[in-house]
Amino acid sequence: MIRFPLFEHLKVEGYGLYPGTQDTPGLEVDFESGLTLVLGANGLGKSTLVLLLYRMCTGPNDIQGLTPGALGNRQFKMGSISASDRRAFASRVNDSAARATARLRFRVGETTLVVGRSLRTLALTELQVDGQPRMLNEDAYHDALLDATGLTSFPDWILVLRYLTFYFEDRRSLVWDATAQRQLLRLLFLPPDESSKWTDLEAEALRLDSHVRNISALLHREEASISRAEQTTLSRPEVEARINDLGQQQDRDQAEFERVQEMLLDIEAERQGARLEALRAAEDREAVYREIEHRRLVELQAAFPSKSESASYILGYLLASQTCLACGNDASEAAELLWRRIDDHKCVVCESVIERANSSAPDVNLEELGHALRAREDRLAEATKRRSEAEAAYRSAVAQLAQLESAIANRSAELNHLVKQLPAGSQQVHERRKEYNALSAALEVRREELAIAQRTFRAFVEQKKQTIFSFREDVKSTFRAYAKDFLLGTCDLIWQSRKTKVGQSGDTIDFGTFAVDMSASDSGLLVRRTGAGEVSESQREFIDLAFRMALMKVAGVEGRGSLVVDAPESSLDAVFAPRAARVLMRFGDPDAGNRLVITSNLVDGELIPTLLRLAGVNEQDDSRVVDLFEIAHPTAAVRELRDEYNNALVRVFQGRDQ
Repeated sequence: MIRFPLFEHLKVEGYGLYPGTQDTPGLEVDFESGLTLVLGANGLGKSTLVLLLYRMCTGPNDIQGLTPGALGNRQFKMGSISASDRRAFASRVNDSAARATARLRFRVGETTLVVGRSLRTLALTELQVDGQPRMLNEDAYHDALLDATGLTSFPDWILVLRYLTFYFEDRRSLVWDATAQRQLLRLLFLPPDESSKWTDLEAEALRLDSHVRNISALLHREEASISRAEQTTLSRPEVEARINDLGQQQDRDQAEFERVQEMLLDIEAERQGARLEALRAAEDREAVYREIEHRRLVELQAAFPSKSESASYILGYLLASQTCLACGNDASEAAELLWRRIDDHKCVVCESVIERANSSAPDVNLEELGHALRAREDRLAEATKRRSEAEAAYRSAVAQLAQLESAIANRSAELNHLVKQLPAGSQQVHERRKEYNALSAALEVRREELAIAQRTFRAFVEQKKQTIFSFREDVKSTFRAYAKDFLLGTCDLIWQSRKTKVGQSGDTIDFGTFAVDMSASDSGLLVRRTGAGEVSESQREFIDLAFRMALMKVAGVEGRGSLVVDAPESSLDAVFAPRAARVLMRFGDPDAGNRLVITSNLVDGELIPTLLRLAGVNEQDDSRVVDLFEIAHPTAAVRELRDEYNNALVRVFQGRDQ
């Protein structure tokens, strides 16, 4: 449980992109509880304002190697951003932001922080903690921030900003990024000391894995180099040719072995998913089948008066066991005949049609249940086929690995035998071979250290994941509360086990993360959506936003935080725009105490008017509306089409009254 930032005030001075007005130079925003809406057009600095807020929080630092894609396996080391990223604000204005500064005040729990930075260099110009000045260095800022949030490292703070607080235009996914989820769930739900130990153990395993891979690559290159040097002393061309051929085959098989190893991880994930889907399909089919059996037996019992319990029992036994109680023979054909009579509402004895109005049996729809059973049998057949294919692929990959491993070992033995037949080489080659052998021995030691580190980390994860697991129902119910209007049909978060390698070698570790199940449009059955590409763009964005909101509400000490969303209007159609606004405003309800900052182009549609109406914003000069048409330096399009933009702004506020 941590404390999230609540933005309170931002002031930007001397920055050419935001000259402001004659009465109010620069840009100044009070972030009140609820919605702050930033309106503008392309080129007026909406995304720049979002990035500015982010860099005020991070300074000139970020996680090394962080890319727009999935988080992936990496050591979360803090590093300085590139020179071009540091000049992101300076490069947007003519004077390189020489005298431009920004000042952000935000609250974290009971602590109020004030951070001032140069927009030219991102260097600190001011730092206050609860009104008390602090030294102007990043370490002092980091220490104060970590004390206030309850986090244990600055990279964790960056993860919170990247995956919870800020939703940039790159739409970095959380719900479909298992590694990002794993890290967020760890820092949100584990106590600080356990969260810190988790990262330390994981970092050690990743460090050793990297070391092992580097030594292995070095040995591979050195082996090839030494082999070439040794071959220069050969006096037996046939042996040299054989060694060369075997070496090339060895290189190809080694590369193929590594490729299949990587592929096996994906195959194992598909295999586990297929097994789970087959089990769920079998359970669904069994439940419907049992319901049909139950209702048929109810029909049978209703067909006999109480005094005929013996007849009811005899027929019921025949139907249930498909065995005749009188003679003990197989009675499957007779049972099928009786089932058909029951389904057709006919007497099981004489086949007379039974009037439903005069029957004492309950009114059941066996035909409807039959359709449901067939649908589930189709699903079970498809799931069984998928499982069989996955099992076959897994067996094939394992067999291929075993075959490659055997071929590599046999070829290595043959190579060693051939080398021993060669004349003695030079002293230098001999020394290189000795060094190679020593490094090979050191590699085995490192591999053992890596195995120990991975086992230690795996054992720690097994101990602590139950703590994270205990919050799952709160997260799921809160997610449904946020997303219910936007995601029509059934959409649920499902807690699933996910086996993942830490690094690129060794066994997998069983982590728990959330996945998304959504009802299929054709059958209505729940289907696991394993990637962001399996849903529409708007569904993808608002599933992820609802997930972020749920995590902040459940994991926050106060249940409050800030959410900054850049341009949510781009993926929405006319029908879903007002629904999206309601999802956002559940988080941005002023009574909840959250800060919801949304930037948007001035577009037609219901998103902006609905946001304004739900937030209670009635006038254009409301402090909760940041009008970049007035504050930002106008683009050529804005200067030329200013009247049209003004009319569009009027229409937006007129639309909020409809």
